[in-house]
Amino acid sequence: MTERLTRRDALAAAGAVALGSLAGCSGGGSEPEFWDDPPSLDVERVPSEFDEPVPEPPRLVPVDFEPGVAAAFADRVDRLLSPIPEPLTAETLPNGEIRERIEAERTAARKSVPGSDESLPPLRTAERYTAARDHAATAVGTWAAVTVEGDPSQVAADVGTVRRRVAETLDALPGPAADPPAGAAIYGPIERWYDEAQRRTLVGGGADPDRRANPIRTGESVGDVERVQSSVEAGRYLRDRYRASLAAPEPVEAALRREAKRLGREVGERLEALHGEDVEEIRSNPGTESLLDERPVPRDAPSVSLLSTAGYRAFENLWFAPIPVGNYEPEHPATALVRTLLLRVRLRGLDVVASRIEAGETMFPADAAAVGAARDAAIESTASLASSANPLDRWLATQFRPLFEEPDGALTAAERDAHRVVEAYTAYRWIETVTGEARAVTESVAAAFDS
Repeated sequence: MTERLTRRDALAAAGAVALGSLAGCSGGGSEPEFWDDPPSLDVERVPSEFDEPVPEPPRLVPVDFEPGVAAAFADRVDRLLSPIPEPLTAETLPNGEIRERIEAERTAARKSVPGSDESLPPLRTAERYTAARDHAATAVGTWAAVTVEGDPSQVAADVGTVRRRVAETLDALPGPAADPPAGAAIYGPIERWYDEAQRRTLVGGGADPDRRANPIRTGESVGDVERVQSSVEAGRYLRDRYRASLAAPEPVEAALRREAKRLGREVGERLEALHGEDVEEIRSNPGTESLLDERPVPRDAPSVSLLSTAGYRAFENLWFAPIPVGNYEPEHPATALVRTLLLRVRLRGLDVVASRIEAGETMFPADAAAVGAARDAAIESTASLASSANPLDRWLATQFRPLFEEPDGALTAAERDAHRVVEAYTAYRWIETVTGEARAVTESVAAAFDS
């Protein structure tokens, strides 16, 4: 897509005067508001039930949990919960808040264990077992903190041991793969588990139950450590089982680093174009007007609101994801590649929405049927990614598939109004847009790997 530079060059040259012109202001007058007099929409006729379900989560890892391994993870949940009396009565534990917390965590642990009738992708299975062990350890850690014979530090492995296991596992990633795209899609999520554990969960003593005086906080700390330990076990198991399944494994780390850097340069160039010259922090959000040469629609039109929301989320991701922009080189190449891939696709999607705004599109649905049609189009586009032969397309589908939850919830709510319905409509339009832009980026990555 053509990059819009003319208006940004003018902004750099003319400063605030040009900015005021860009914003559509004239002589200090107020700008008309879209929602002061919106087009009519028969909200009651907007679909509240859907023929097309959200696509099933795509498989990234082509191996499953063996029954014995799955049983061992489930057994760990049962063994963690075994010290807690059942039922847990007020006579046994008079403190109602703590009792309710233990019961809630115990219930959540059992619900998180995958059922025998559930067919889940391997990574999702691992995440469910990890969540179950987190809840179970939180429950028993809280219980141990309020009983005389209890010892929260004995529930899970100690923090130092878990930290060492995380580091050892990260050092061994990414492992060999069928090819670089498969390596990125498979090892990227696993690297992410451990990277977040090191940077957030296992830092500053926050996950150390010995440093917590409040029983509820103590239980949460125990749960944090058990969650990370579970992800270590699951990640190592899937890595080893995947590696054993390969007929011709190849190392992919160097290729992933090269491609992450190349894609990072594309992102950096786009950010420089958006910010203009003399920007102090290229990762900051340049605002919606940086994406527009002209804005012939009101500032609060649904399309502009969509551009603002999607832009905020994209730049929030840029702050917290390992994107190789500038001189920064992330430690974990599979994670770096997939997160940079996601950002590149989002930036392209923002450009598409900006072009539609410049063409005068407000993204207010023409009628009630348009909302359902927008959802169908988003479903079809996402399903196409989820069923792609390219592992990077399937990984992107795992990132976009959850975006249906909020708009679907808005349309199925008991009470609906035009604002919420239109927000759902623009959300579906964004999903269709960003999933449509994904193929161009993943094809460029595949071509770079092949060159």
